[in-house]
Amino acid sequence: MVGFITLVQLRPGSRGRGGEQQAGLYETEWENLTKGVERLGGHVGTVFNVLGNEYDLLIIGEAEDPRTLHRIDALCKTLGFVARTHPAVEASEYSQLVRETAEIVKGTRIGKADTRRKEA
Repeated sequence: MVGFITLVQLRPGSRGRGGEQQAGLYETEWENLTKGVERLGGHVGTVFNVLGNEYDLLIIGEAEDPRTLHRIDALCKTLGFVARTHPAVEASEYSQLVRETAEIVKGTRIGKADTRRKEA
């Protein structure tokens, strides 16, 4: 599984139906986006509304295939949203990757890095 985050900016022209412009979070838009991600093979764990930057939503999820991340990004753009999708790993897993990388670079590790994701 590949963890991911997607930051989504809802464009004013894509919000609402029939040109309606309403204030607030557009529930149907993020619900449609979440369902689309699931149809593409992703699993959405959490959706947050984000304040203080140019993005409106933060989607946190997982996908079995790394190519699904590209599909999620394409889905957002197809729906008219500005979006950025990034792979993500837990902090503890990242720390292990850093240690392994340092050992490989220093020559203190024999063999290749462990590329298997740790299951909780």
